[in-house]
Amino acid sequence: MSAVRPLDVAALVLAAATLGVIVTGGVQVRGLALTRPEDFLVAVVAIVAVRALVAPIVLPRVAAGRAVAVGVAVYLVLMGFIVVTRHLALRTHALDLGQIVQVVWNIAHGYGPMLTQVPTYVAADEMNVWGDHLYLILYLFVPLQWIAPGPLPLLVAQTVILGAGGLAVFAYARRRVGEPAGVAFALLYLANPSLHGINVRDIHSAAFAIPLIIAAAVAFDAKRYGWCVVALVATLAGREDAAVAVVGFAVWLALARGRWLAGAALAVAATTLLAVDIAWVMPRFLGGTYNHLNRYQHLGGSLGEILVSIPLRPWRWVGIALTPAKLVYLGALLAPLALLPLLAPRVLAAALPGLAMNLLSLDPKLFNYQAQYQAFVLPFLVLAAVDGYARLREAAGSRRLFGRHGAASALGAAFVFSVVLTARIANDFGITFWRLGPPQRAAYALMARIPDDAAVAANERLVPHLATRREIYVFPRGVPRSEYILHLVAIAPRVPANRYDEIAREGQWALWRRRAQTQ
Repeated sequence: MSAVRPLDVAALVLAAATLGVIVTGGVQVRGLALTRPEDFLVAVVAIVAVRALVAPIVLPRVAAGRAVAVGVAVYLVLMGFIVVTRHLALRTHALDLGQIVQVVWNIAHGYGPMLTQVPTYVAADEMNVWGDHLYLILYLFVPLQWIAPGPLPLLVAQTVILGAGGLAVFAYARRRVGEPAGVAFALLYLANPSLHGINVRDIHSAAFAIPLIIAAAVAFDAKRYGWCVVALVATLAGREDAAVAVVGFAVWLALARGRWLAGAALAVAATTLLAVDIAWVMPRFLGGTYNHLNRYQHLGGSLGEILVSIPLRPWRWVGIALTPAKLVYLGALLAPLALLPLLAPRVLAAALPGLAMNLLSLDPKLFNYQAQYQAFVLPFLVLAAVDGYARLREAAGSRRLFGRHGAASALGAAFVFSVVLTARIANDFGITFWRLGPPQRAAYALMARIPDDAAVAANERLVPHLATRREIYVFPRGVPRSEYILHLVAIAPRVPANRYDEIAREGQWALWRRRAQTQ
């Protein structure tokens, strides 16, 4: 016990240092930059972990429901602060956020799901977004654009939806492992680095599958099958490829709950829906073929060819799926759950469709453990972790696993890995990351000079702030159709001098307006 007090003091000192760096921006000490809160946070976690190994940490007794509610509230406050300040500091993007804002705003104002921030593979300057992705769930967010137009309500709404998943995890876990462990799993979910990465990277309707799939499992176990169907339909409405998550749920039904017929029927229905969407529905809106299967062109040119290649042509994908980078990716998914999902293979199998989608791809974005593509994997890993813990506790009984520690120590290890893998997010709280400097103020000053109904071609970091209009383009797209161009001064040679005049300059930004005679 003599080592406990020094460790406690060291942890408190480093925690204070973490807060100090967040508030002040840190210092330089003999050329060493002490400016990143994440470095201090990792040190705090390491010391706390050692402290817990020396002597178990006794947590205060709190009512389970209250503990989860506080955890969700803390998540909403902290993550809400990050998503709002990231946007205000011009750290959000046209891709994902700007696109979603414009589509929802257009729907809200009677223009339909039209998009002028078109993907690079589209030649036209405008498209129906359902040709790129079927974000049908976005219709539910239309009222937000009536009440408070712009990105911030949508960013906060996504945070609320993902945070509410903690309540669903608690509802699922307390039935299987009891309330104390249920609280731990709800908090583990809220601390998950994949969840954080998805939440802070703009808006992704596919991410709504995370709480929805867990809620569907809760509803099924409670024999509330109607609500289970509602959650699955909402999942499918998130995006066309969310059918992959529903296939995963079908696997869960068959293997984890023994509902083979229901699972098979659901898997067939979801796969059929995906096939119809990408073969007929979306090409009709796009005026061309579905583009996103290009990530799997080594497996085939259509969904059918890809599905056939997986079991019958393993030589096409084995070397791609088992690279060192992808093994590290798998480790980063499992470590925040202390490898517990491996103890529940029947539940873990439900993650295989989503994992296959990522592991079989050549696109590195898909196997980034903090990218939105984990939305079809994470819910099943959480469900498997709960069942894996139940199995561990049952197998261990009263035996101690790690010296004086019991099965619950696995949950402590999971928290340690979660914080270490998500520590970088602590930097977003630092004043230097969100305080507006001259470049941000200059950009806002120029944006304020653009009429609300004007067509604009802008820098992609500024597009989300200008997306509540009929025409907004990511420069150099849309130059022939735009009345204003807002971008860095450095791109001036690319602005047609015979059609546009520079009317204002603030710092590194410049604003051009189309000449009257060329309108």
